[in-house]
Amino acid sequence: MSDADRIVEFVYEVGQLKRLPRAGWLFAGVPHPESVAAHSFRVGVLAHAIAVQEGANPDRAATLGLFHDVPEARTGDLPYVGKLYVGLKVPPQQVAADQVRHLPAPLAAHVEQLIAEHEAAKDGDHTPEARCSRDADKLELLLQAREYQAAGVTKMERFIQTNRDAVVTDTGRALLDSALRIAPSQWWEAFGER
Repeated sequence: MSDADRIVEFVYEVGQLKRLPRAGWLFAGVPHPESVAAHSFRVGVLAHAIAVQEGANPDRAATLGLFHDVPEARTGDLPYVGKLYVGLKVPPQQVAADQVRHLPAPLAAHVEQLIAEHEAAKDGDHTPEARCSRDADKLELLLQAREYQAAGVTKMERFIQTNRDAVVTDTGRALLDSALRIAPSQWWEAFGER
């Protein structure tokens, strides 16, 4: 197989994330939840914005956000309640290593590093970009919960409250406060009034 063949196989695998629903929303009664890929896209955009404001590398932060859930193409999106019952918890870094095993070595190392760097923000040893990406991951979930809430899904408060304390950057905290204050439809309602 050529390097191009192996990259295409990897990209097909990553494409699974477009069809993989975010499972936690099912517990809250969301009938057709967003996909993991849709979540990761907005995490990347948020991570970029947070990093610009925080003085971190926005391109690096956005890339971390974009790649952070790639291992879920193999593991699925396991909601928190399910994680309590899974006996063998394989770290995302190990899943990523398996996913990229056949890629060209420089690309494989790069993808593994992205996943490891994002995951490091869960502990104390992390880069500013990983902190921005992790905040973006939490904020994106909160924003999505607010959108589902505005659409009439009633069981969103737990998702909103859980993620309030997880955001640590000054910019992330400011965005969180704004997200709780501003209705999801505000951007287009204001546009229509002009």
